Amino acid sequence: MYDPLLIALAVLASTARVLALIGASIVTGWFLGYLAVKSRAFENIYTSLIGVLESVPVFSFFPVVLAFLVSGIGGYLGVELAADFLVFTAVVWNIWIGIYQAFKTVPQEMVEVAENIKLGFWGKMRQLYIPFSIPRIAANILPSFANGFFYIIVSEVFSVGSSQYHVFGIGSVMAELAAEGATAYMAFALGVLGAVVAAVIYGFREFADYAAAKYAVDSALPVRRMRVPPPWLGKAVRGPLARLARYTAKLQRRRPTPTPPMSYGREYDKILRP
Repeated sequence: MYDPLLIALAVLASTARVLALIGASIVTGWFLGYLAVKSRAFENIYTSLIGVLESVPVFSFFPVVLAFLVSGIGGYLGVELAADFLVFTAVVWNIWIGIYQAFKTVPQEMVEVAENIKLGFWGKMRQLYIPFSIPRIAANILPSFANGFFYIIVSEVFSVGSSQYHVFGIGSVMAELAAEGATAYMAFALGVLGAVVAAVIYGFREFADYAAAKYAVDSALPVRRMRVPPPWLGKAVRGPLARLARYTAKLQRRRPTPTPPMSYGREYDKILRP
């Protein structure tokens, strides 16, 4: 018999776990991305590892998790770190790639300005690189969130031989509900999970709109483009104007030139033109 409040808390625990690991991915991505744009050797290694590890499923990390975390640390802390590591491998790659691409496309003029005003590492990160990466993070955070919840049951419940390990979350609760056949509680858990995920996605979309409006950088001024009229419209306008111009020129050629009045001398002009 499960308490609905316990199921709701499990959903919130899993959501907090995924969001915390996304935050860890962002922070580590800032440092690794900065190293990648400053060192060509590290950049080659970094991008190659991301390309390889991104294609590796979460299941492939089980031996590493079991060897170094569950068996090495042990206890609930080792199990929690193992589950967090598995979720971390599901959410991290999109974030790291987005931050690296953002750092790589920072305009060189901005970098030169930051160097000319003697900004240090923290100054460059706080005033240049981190703000420039916010739109990419906002764009890639939704796929990472989806990947985290896709692997949440696998990450929160795993077995080693005859031993089964689990951490508190919706993944472990759903596994127990499925084993007991409690379909009503499973439906309730899915409903709560759907509501929480919808709320988080709505928040991410609002954050994406805010990031695009506040941190987007226009690399060039907008150029107003002229609309080219269709050919038939140009002919329809040029034809009457050309005919009017030819007719006006013809009238000017036909108009007689006025001749000055004849003069019969100054004295006769005074008589004829009083």
